[in-house]
Amino acid sequence: MKKYYFALMVMLMTLVSVGLASCGDDDEPKVADIVGTWQYDHPDDEEYDDYDLYYQFTKDGKFHQVWKDHAEYYYGRPSVIVYHGTYTVSGKKLIVTYDFDPDDGYAEPSGCEYSVKGDKLMLLGGEYPTFIRVEDSVIEPYLNVVPHPC
Repeated sequence: MKKYYFALMVMLMTLVSVGLASCGDDDEPKVADIVGTWQYDHPDDEEYDDYDLYYQFTKDGKFHQVWKDHAEYYYGRPSVIVYHGTYTVSGKKLIVTYDFDPDDGYAEPSGCEYSVKGDKLMLLGGEYPTFIRVEDSVIEPYLNVVPHPC
């Protein structure tokens, strides 16, 4: 009887340790989750939705930001502003550094918490909080545009 009791206890301990080991933070995003192209998802009640905002995050730690304004046209085409930079992910924090700061002219890292759920990217605490995944080809024609000057 002692043998069966001992075997039962070993099996029970094994099940408990496997169960506890699998209890991790499954909500922790991975770098691979953010790789791709994301388009700002305008809220239904947003008054000004005459622009598109895209972020593209590449596997090699670079990002591109594309503003495409539908209201202002330049030679019959929507005006486009492109920014480039690098990004890193640390836990649930996304840190971006522009090649130059669009407002001040010098690069300074900035970050916010983020989460990825399927095809939705949430930037927590940001001015533009919700993005949806789109094909990379959507912004590729704009990536060769000369970056916005300081």
